[in-house]
Amino acid sequence: MLARMSSNLPYQYITTLESLIPCCKKLATAKVLCVDTEFHREKTYFAQFALMQVSSNDDCFIIDPVQIKDLKPLWDVLHNPDILKVFHAGRQDLEIILEHSGALPLPLFDTQIAAALLGYGQQVGFGNLVQRLLKKELPKGESFSDWLHRPLTSQQMLYAADDVIYLMPIFQALKEKLQASKRFAWLEEEQATLTSLSTYQTDLNEAFWRVKGVNKLKPKQMSILREIAAWRETEAQKKDIPRRRLLADEPMLELAKRDKLNIDVMGRMRGLNSGVINRFGETWLKLWEKGLASDPESWPQHEARKHNAAGTDLRLELLDTLVRLRAEDCSISATILASKSELSALASWGNNIKNPLPKLSCLHGWRNDLVGNDLVRLLKGELCLRLSPNTGLPVIDEVSADKIQERN
Repeated sequence: MLARMSSNLPYQYITTLESLIPCCKKLATAKVLCVDTEFHREKTYFAQFALMQVSSNDDCFIIDPVQIKDLKPLWDVLHNPDILKVFHAGRQDLEIILEHSGALPLPLFDTQIAAALLGYGQQVGFGNLVQRLLKKELPKGESFSDWLHRPLTSQQMLYAADDVIYLMPIFQALKEKLQASKRFAWLEEEQATLTSLSTYQTDLNEAFWRVKGVNKLKPKQMSILREIAAWRETEAQKKDIPRRRLLADEPMLELAKRDKLNIDVMGRMRGLNSGVINRFGETWLKLWEKGLASDPESWPQHEARKHNAAGTDLRLELLDTLVRLRAEDCSISATILASKSELSALASWGNNIKNPLPKLSCLHGWRNDLVGNDLVRLLKGELCLRLSPNTGLPVIDEVSADKIQERN
């Protein structure tokens, strides 16, 4: 099925392996491909892969994985290291590709991350970016479409094609801006997590940290929760159902909080019906006992609450001012340079600068070059902030070597 977009770039709906093969041969000649997926996750653990859109400068294909079971020709193209793959907020798209093809589509370029590095906001939406860079407003009518229902409507396919057709000029504009501002290396650093396989691997022993309310539990209770949450994760994967459908967070927390637990106690707990208890109650009891019997040395611990040393709040205000000045100079969000928690940790460290520096993102890579090193220098008294008599605004000044030596 061939149709034409308002942008005049044609798109083709691909529903058979026979039609997929020639389209992939065309895509394989491109230097850059824009990629997006449509999926559902409301009723399953793993995303239900409903559609993939791939566009080059010359062609746009809407590929139907519901009807095409063998997507190897497509995966071969997306795994070609000589082709750059462009996504917007691509984490879930990449997860789907990895799950179905066994590898990540590298190299890649994420326009949401690139936009953040250029001052468009930390998590700017695609429609917002199209409006700001291309002066076009994309229709939103199909945002909550059922992408698994067949046949797809023409409106759905137009919406799906838009997501990759307009991604190409967005990519080109952002790439030029990154190069002009000498920030392209920043993008590679920021995408390191996105391009690492470990990002998409579930650590069962860490699953309990995602349970709402875990921060209110004691270490012994967290040990119990760790066992039950790991079981829930494994079972949800096996059954391909949402975690909460198997066991919601609230009753799971209650199981972990109990000093005594048996089937009768479970029967009096809200959120657990008799059918679920009959099916899983004995398993939960064994997990509860296992968590309780584990070595206290292995129990999870909350991060120790730090008490601010004298002057920490004042140091924090100075650090925050320096970050905001640098962010304004670079036309970038201050929170991208350094989070409030990072600045708080640095402000506490400033009470005793002979201690090792805390391990913080703002003290590594491009952030350290831009602001991290100066944050440390400010705390060491090598920089100072003062008000300009001309503008009335804060400015950053070097402290002379003589002054530093005199003070020491």
